[in-house]
Amino acid sequence: MRAPAVLIALIGFLPQVLTSGSFELRIKSFTNSLGRLSSGQCCDGSSSSSDAPCLAPCRTKFRVCLKIYQANIDTTSPCTFGDITTPVLGGNSLDVPNLNVKGFSNPIVFPFDFTWPGTFSLIVEARHDTNETSRSDDNLIARMTKQSIADVEGPWVDEEQRWGGSGEAHLRLSYRVTCAAHYYGAGCEVFCRPRDDAFGHYTCSPAGEIVCKPGWTGDYCSKRKY
Repeated sequence: MRAPAVLIALIGFLPQVLTSGSFELRIKSFTNSLGRLSSGQCCDGSSSSSDAPCLAPCRTKFRVCLKIYQANIDTTSPCTFGDITTPVLGGNSLDVPNLNVKGFSNPIVFPFDFTWPGTFSLIVEARHDTNETSRSDDNLIARMTKQSIADVEGPWVDEEQRWGGSGEAHLRLSYRVTCAAHYYGAGCEVFCRPRDDAFGHYTCSPAGEIVCKPGWTGDYCSKRKY
């Protein structure tokens, strides 16, 4: 049984993907010159003076948590927009854009299927991999927390943070928010996909408004002017 023509037409106007946009985070570099955890202990379990490098490097991976804006960020509450942990990316010094690690892509992408709120809270943790699934602070190297505003289709925003009196640990990253194809608006909430068929003849403006092709009119540019 064939679907009615009206139903087919309506299906043609519906978004074909659930993702309306993405928050992208690019890790640029990370340095942990002494090879220590946030507690001051060596990642490898050895002991040395507090200002000397540990005997073996950390096995560094990152956890990125994106959530709704919180005036006081709670590092233990759910990551409402996404929670991603990378594989081990290296030791104490990482030039991340030049890495080729299976299962890792940079930028790290958090797709969303809702109107982007503009504000967010971000937690980025460098962790020592112990082959355990626990996320206790026993293997935490450094943690960066930030709450901010990110406009859709804005430029990459650069951030960096240092830890330790002499900057023994140093993280550099950037982030941005983009709309998916055919989505527009301040929150990627407007859907418009150009078409030129029996159900419409139009393109889309930079704001996502329907723009009829020459000679066509009507709500979906499906009627000839003449």
